[in-house]
This record gives sequence, structure tokens and C-alpha cells, in this order.
Amino acid sequence: MGELVDVSVAFIERCRQHSNLRTLIDDFGKTLKLFGFNYFMMTRLPAIGEDAEPYVIAHSWPREWLDRYREGAYFWHDPVSLSSLTQARPFSWKEARAAVPRTRMASRIASEARSIGLVDGIGFPMGDPSSVQAVVSLAADQRVDLDALSMAMLHQVCIHAELRAVELSEEKPSLFGRLTEREREVLRWIANGKNNSDASDILSVSQRTVEEHLARARAKLNATTTAHAVARALISRQIIL
Repeated sequence: MGELVDVSVAFIERCRQHSNLRTLIDDFGKTLKLFGFNYFMMTRLPAIGEDAEPYVIAHSWPREWLDRYREGAYFWHDPVSLSSLTQARPFSWKEARAAVPRTRMASRIASEARSIGLVDGIGFPMGDPSSVQAVVSLAADQRVDLDALSMAMLHQVCIHAELRAVELSEEKPSLFGRLTEREREVLRWIANGKNNSDASDILSVSQRTVEEHLARARAKLNATTTAHAVARALISRQIIL
């Protein structure tokens, strides 16, 4: 137990020294293995119905699992992902799965995860500096049983890793064009669940004008869909919910 406290403190002290995302993530992955976790997913969280993939900050998830997750659109059926959206405190995968009705899809996701080596896990919900909800999800290839102090220290490790990862991600030169105030305004309403017609009424402009703003925003953000544009605007902190 004392060893994991020392491991945690040492990682937290090193965190600010990392000058690029690659070395931070490598250090984070090695630290997690000392707690018994082989894999991690560090991501901001999408609005209801959105594709989650554009929000990912960093991960070491197996490629096979990422491909299955994307192709099966598992995010909105996975109790672990859904718990990330509703929980404020850390939760185990077992707790997440027990908190919702056991559907056929949820059972399939859990079974496929185990078959790939994602047997047990913990989710650490958090908010990052842009006020966007995020989560660091950890997975292990066997059951993990941490005492309360080790869990608290692991939580701190994840918080510091995510904060530094966001900082390093945002220090990179922007690949996106800058949105105008009206383009940001339209995207904010869409991100809050309004459709083009709603945004037209709220902003007292024609629906065609709203569509033109969205088209320009998609082009500037190199996005294929409006949902993708919202995700990239959030990631680049051009809009904040």
C-alpha cells in the first residue's frame, strides 16, 4: 500500500515536467500497470446521440476493441460509458453494470470486452479545464481489488494525467480555422440539443442563414457532419457548454 502511495506521488511530481503527450502517456501507462491496470481511455464525453470517438484525448485500448466499439456503436449501450455521463464519483465496471437493466446488448458488450482481455475496470469521472465533462476509464485483464487509500491515490494520478494531457493537447498548433461569434453561437445551440429550426427562431434569423453558418463552421473545422463540428469546436475550446 505504501509503495503505491510513493508511486502516485512520484508520478504527480513528474506530470508537469512532461513536454509532450507521448511521454506523458507512456509514463501514465507504466504507472497504471503498477496498480494492476493494462489499459486506459482518457476522453471528453459527447452529447446524447453523438459519436464519442472525436472526443478521445489519449488511450491504450486494444485496437480490436476500438474497432468493435465504433462499428457496433456501443457507447450508447454500454453501462460503463453511460455511468461516465451520470456519475460524479469513481465507479467500478461491476457497479455500472449492476445499476442498469441487463439488456442483451449490454451483456454482449461485457462478454466481448472479457474476450479481448478487458475483464475488470474503474471509471474516474472528472471535468477538465474547458468545463467539459470527461472520464478516465481503466481496464485490467484480471480482477483488481484496491484498498481505499490506493484507490484515492489512483484517482489523483488520473486527475493529474488528464489535466496535463489536455494542456499538452491544446499547446499544439491549431488545425482548425477560427469561428466567428455567430458560427460559435449557432454551434452552441446545436450542441445543447436544438435543431436548425430552433436555432433559427432563437437567433431571429432564417433557417437558411443557420445552415450557411453551420456549413462554414464545418469547413473551418474540417468536419464531415455538424455533430463532428460540435465535437471539434468543443475540443478546440471555441465553444464551451
